[in-house]
Amino acid sequence: MKLAPLRFITSRIERKLALLLSLVALVSLVVFGWLAIRSITVAREQNVAELEGQLVNQTNERIKKFVFDKLDSFRVIIADPKVVAIGHDQQVYILKSQLQSDRSLLEVSFIRPDGHELWREVRNEDKPMLRVFAAEADLVKTVAGGKSYLGQVVWVQSKPRLIIASPITSSLGKVIGILRGEVDLSLLGPLVSPANLGQTGYLYLLDQDNRLMATSSNFPSAAFTAGRRMDYAYINRRRLSGADISKEGAEYLISPLADKNVYTLGRQLAPLNWLAVVEWPQAEAMQVLPQIVIRLLAAAAVLLLVLIILSIIIARRFARPLRRLSAAAGNIGQGKLAVDLPIGGSDELGQLARSFGDMTKGLQELEKLKDEFVFIAAHELRTPVTAIRGYTEMLTDLGSGLPPPAREFVQRLQQSGARLAGLVNDLLEVARDQAGRLKCETAAQDLVPIINGVISELTPLLKEKNHIFNFVTSAPSWSVMADKDKLQEVLVNLLSNAIKYTPPSGKIAINLERRGPEVEIAVVDNGIGIAPDDQAKLFQRFFRVESDETRNIQGTGLGLFIVRQLVERMGGRIWIKSAKGQGTTFAFTLKLA
Repeated sequence: MKLAPLRFITSRIERKLALLLSLVALVSLVVFGWLAIRSITVAREQNVAELEGQLVNQTNERIKKFVFDKLDSFRVIIADPKVVAIGHDQQVYILKSQLQSDRSLLEVSFIRPDGHELWREVRNEDKPMLRVFAAEADLVKTVAGGKSYLGQVVWVQSKPRLIIASPITSSLGKVIGILRGEVDLSLLGPLVSPANLGQTGYLYLLDQDNRLMATSSNFPSAAFTAGRRMDYAYINRRRLSGADISKEGAEYLISPLADKNVYTLGRQLAPLNWLAVVEWPQAEAMQVLPQIVIRLLAAAAVLLLVLIILSIIIARRFARPLRRLSAAAGNIGQGKLAVDLPIGGSDELGQLARSFGDMTKGLQELEKLKDEFVFIAAHELRTPVTAIRGYTEMLTDLGSGLPPPAREFVQRLQQSGARLAGLVNDLLEVARDQAGRLKCETAAQDLVPIINGVISELTPLLKEKNHIFNFVTSAPSWSVMADKDKLQEVLVNLLSNAIKYTPPSGKIAINLERRGPEVEIAVVDNGIGIAPDDQAKLFQRFFRVESDETRNIQGTGLGLFIVRQLVERMGGRIWIKSAKGQGTTFAFTLKLA
């Protein structure tokens, strides 16, 4: 799994932990954001329902006041208790007074308690026809009982009228007549017109048959027709059930009037059986939400950034001891036992660090004992090895006087003595390095002659295995800071390894190239190569690659360890590039003089 977005974090465990914490923060923010937006949406819908409910209630109160004020002013009481009937002239006077005092009355009638109309006055008409109100038996019965009457809305020439009636009573409360009137409901327009919500929300008033009586000023003009029947499902549903939407929340639907998604709410006007309905297009009713969401997203983005930064800080604090432990383990694996461990804390990481520190101290003591043993053993072996080599040289000088089998034994003994002497010298050099007594005195050295000298020394070995050798340099002379003897030792070791681990008739080369203030010296071969798992251990003491190709090749496992120590003491770096079966390149750098 690649964690490209967190490339600035070098530790993989930090990347994974930071990514995990960031994902947890992101998921939490997404869930919280969704819940917040949902809560805000629900709260806004409730707020819309409250606003619509308030508008409907206020409009209903104005309409009720208009209607009941008409009804209250329509009552007539005769002060003289002796009057049991009203004469014609007095009837005409009462009716004309009502028309003059109330401009909303279109006509008034004086009716006997039995339902016969005695006189009628119609606005702008001289001699209206008298009627018998058999069809309005409820009106006659209610008013004759001493109560006022509110009738249904009737439509005359596409204008709505409300029938009202009141008893004409004596001061003793006896009903001596009925006063009937028809109120012009087109005057409801000024009461309903201001009942708007925002720029697009509107209210309309329906009669008992769902016919349109009045609208607010925001009502869609294309949909307005006086007396239009509004037999829509959501209106009939409220009418039939008597439900008060304001108690349930606004209903969300597509309005056939505005042809838009709206929040609608309605309430009936009792006892008139009218219905006041308000509709508010969703686009405006919820237009505050995008602004809130944008602010919420901006706050969430800032919070997410803060959480990511905190995640990285926490991941680094958590991974720092693990990273140091990993580095310490890597150093120990390379033989560097002087490591700094993050010992602290009482948790599992602290316990692991302390256990690791105890193990490191044990290894350091063991390494110290081994170094002392190697140093003592090398010193003790040096004298007998020197004696053996001296005796073999004496025997070699007497070679002409020895039989052939003896001469062969002496030659083998001399070769073994030379290898043993080389091993003793390597052990002593390692011991000096560990004791801090390995000296490297760097000075300006001409690199090319030193390399040519090493090549001349090892030419017999190159010819013996029929290798093709090439020395490539981009300049005729290089002056580097080095210890001449130590540099020769490094080159001999690397070139002899290339000769040994390259099959016969192979290709070997030494390349020189400038790298800024340094010179890079590379020993290249097309030999057996080294597996990746073994490359990290090559510079450790006593390590040798175990394989079928290397089993019969002599070596101590100390050469490359010594090479690295010498290169680093001369201020350089050394590394390896190799692939199994494709050859090996050992490269090191030295500073230019």
